[in-house]
Amino acid sequence: MPPDRIRYVFLHLDGVVLQSILVPIIKSVVTKLGGEYCADIESNVLSHSQRDAASFLIRKLRLSLSESEVIELYNETRKAYLLANRVRPNAGLKSFLTMLKANGYRVVAYGGADRDYFLEHAGTFREFFDDEGYIQTRDIRPGVKEIIKNIYSLDFNEALFIDDTIAVALAAKQYEVPFIGMTTEHAFSYQRHEMERLNVKYVVHSLQDVDLSFLNRLQQEALCHSVWK
Repeated sequence: MPPDRIRYVFLHLDGVVLQSILVPIIKSVVTKLGGEYCADIESNVLSHSQRDAASFLIRKLRLSLSESEVIELYNETRKAYLLANRVRPNAGLKSFLTMLKANGYRVVAYGGADRDYFLEHAGTFREFFDDEGYIQTRDIRPGVKEIIKNIYSLDFNEALFIDDTIAVALAAKQYEVPFIGMTTEHAFSYQRHEMERLNVKYVVHSLQDVDLSFLNRLQQEALCHSVWK
């Protein structure tokens, strides 16, 4: 694959590789804090650092809690959710990863969770992921520029991000990085609407919607720097 084309495909762990758990957890946290879940909260919490998200919730909901207390509530809520719900790979994941590898793409997952979480829930597919397989972005949210430039030393059009959050879409647009938005199965999520407002060109319901012809079209747009035009 020529060096001026998309070489790496970066997949958000929660919402792309695995079914999304963050949206229902955040909604639950907001409810416990006495707030009303809305697009503004969702978009300012997803794919942001824990401290930035906690700080936003404190301001938005006018809380008398500290950032650490909000983060502790999130961690407790996440732990309870994981005990009550099974985390599953998204539909079509294996076929999608097989197609990527067969066509020369290098594949890496990323997200805020610990690496052990990746290995526990996506470890069955470890053979399809390159390098270390997973990048924890907890401290570099949303992480698009940091992953491309600091970790992999790529040109912006050599990477494709597939993500379910508007924060990553905004970063991808800022640097003209090829991007595919993916919707969550949660009907109360606002991310698809936010991506439509941003004029994200490609938004899919499932990995099964992304085939080789789709990727070839993205390759051509990456060459012409027209993914965001």
